[in-house]
Amino acid sequence: MVQIVVSRLVEVYGDRPSKQAKTELAKTIVKEFPKLKDSIGEGHESYYSPGAKGHSPSGFLESRLRNIRRRSFITPRKDDPTPVQPTPTPVQPPSENDLSDAESTVMVTWLKGNRQPATQVRDFMLKTAPRRLKLLQECQELGEVLMEYPRLLDTPGMVEQDFEVMYPSKATKLYEMWGSKGRRVLQWAETQGSSWKKYITIPDELTEDQADLAVFHILPYLLPPGFHQSAQGKRTKFSKVEAARAFIDIQPVGTNIPQYLRLLEMDLEANQEAIRKQPYVLALGDMLSPTQVFLMAERLAIEHDSTIAAIDACFKAFYVLNIEYPPACKNVWRFLQHACYGVEGGEREINPTVRSLITAMKKE
Repeated sequence: MVQIVVSRLVEVYGDRPSKQAKTELAKTIVKEFPKLKDSIGEGHESYYSPGAKGHSPSGFLESRLRNIRRRSFITPRKDDPTPVQPTPTPVQPPSENDLSDAESTVMVTWLKGNRQPATQVRDFMLKTAPRRLKLLQECQELGEVLMEYPRLLDTPGMVEQDFEVMYPSKATKLYEMWGSKGRRVLQWAETQGSSWKKYITIPDELTEDQADLAVFHILPYLLPPGFHQSAQGKRTKFSKVEAARAFIDIQPVGTNIPQYLRLLEMDLEANQEAIRKQPYVLALGDMLSPTQVFLMAERLAIEHDSTIAAIDACFKAFYVLNIEYPPACKNVWRFLQHACYGVEGGEREINPTVRSLITAMKKE
């Protein structure tokens, strides 16, 4: 709650609001939520207490403001690599709705402790979406925002709902554009030689659903993989196999998901430059008929009904969470961004091969 109300306070007054503004906010909190009122003083002092007799101001609000100011003064060391901006163009989040701070706080607090009923979770998540997206687009610490809104990732459909708030006309684009147009990728692939066929084998006879899935799996082998740049500035190209695993990781049926997550965490802790940057898709079983499919994001496995649903959620997670595409398979995501979703941004960075495939897919 403190993070939310202080964010609003900073938005209105900056990171050094007046003593009066902080006092009024502290009093409003205990007025709206009487159980938070202290038995000492006026009852709001645990949230804000002005400094007196040489003592600095104190309280939850003041502590949060100090943390914000401290972060704003941290500058990269000269030997730090230049921060990489997210590949998707930052978008203006929707303007805040008519929720008061008190109403928003009640909903956020309820969402932290409840997963059911599903209709109420979805309703509260929709109503709090503008504020949540604003925090994420302002590059607030992702972990902090997810602690405030845990239902965003652990409840299926919430990432997709937030994306629809951001891009109302693009929410179903992948489903609209794939199918027959997606299969044009297979036709285009046949004109590009056979080098990609040494990495992946596609049966000659496919059902329509299998053909749709095959296209997704072929993309990392058709499009150039990205480059990895180390902290020392050394640039190394990922292999096509690495690009494919960074896009969709295929594991055997019966893979123990909790153990998979533990190994993933160990890998990330041991190697901060790990290939499989989250989010990505995990499929169990045969690539054309998987038994289970998951969106992997922030060390969580969120199950989806199909591969295309998981890919759709994964793409939307980049925008909702305001994070960049994984370097290994960034050209795959850029292709989907421009050919299917029609989301603007990064046009100058489109690889010529990606551009050629986009043109082939959009031909009438």
